[in-house]
Amino acid sequence: MDIRDKIIAEAGKLFMANGVKKIKMDTIAKKLMISKRTIYENFKDKDELIRESLDYENRRHSEINNLIIEQSGNIIEAVLMFLKTGSEILSQVNPDYFSDLKRLYPAIWKEKVQESKVYTFNLILGLLKKGKEQGIYLEDINEEIIAMILIEQLFLISDQTAFPPSRYPITEVYENIIISMTRGITTTHGRELLEKHR
Repeated sequence: MDIRDKIIAEAGKLFMANGVKKIKMDTIAKKLMISKRTIYENFKDKDELIRESLDYENRRHSEINNLIIEQSGNIIEAVLMFLKTGSEILSQVNPDYFSDLKRLYPAIWKEKVQESKVYTFNLILGLLKKGKEQGIYLEDINEEIIAMILIEQLFLISDQTAFPPSRYPITEVYENIIISMTRGITTTHGRELLEKHR
């Protein structure tokens, strides 16, 4: 991993753990034991570093998702693994991370949300089709509509107005969205698998 990638990876961790606003270029430099100048030799400004760190996290999550799909015996196993890894990731995210991005970097937030929605739509669509083939999801569901509903629900997780973190832990919101949606679209066989593996 070269210095640029190290900066991106460490900045992403710090942003997620503390919120974007609290993390200065000095903080990242101290954590990596490098000069602030080294950061600015690799990144024009904090905006570029934020954008790159989001891209890095999205690539990392995509790799994890692909691995889960490859290693799962059926769609229910995959969904439960998504739930486990997603909860682990979200448990490390400070709620300020999302609110800082929305408020202080709206252009970046909008761009990355749109990219993420396209990726997530295609991922969910593929899972729904595979689940139907396996007799796990109901035949009469419209995969595109279900995928769009699920995406909108998932993006509500970052809305502190809808789900204040002091009252609703982010991981609990995530789990309730995934489990309630899964139960609602599964066949009897699918529900049996869900209860068995859960």
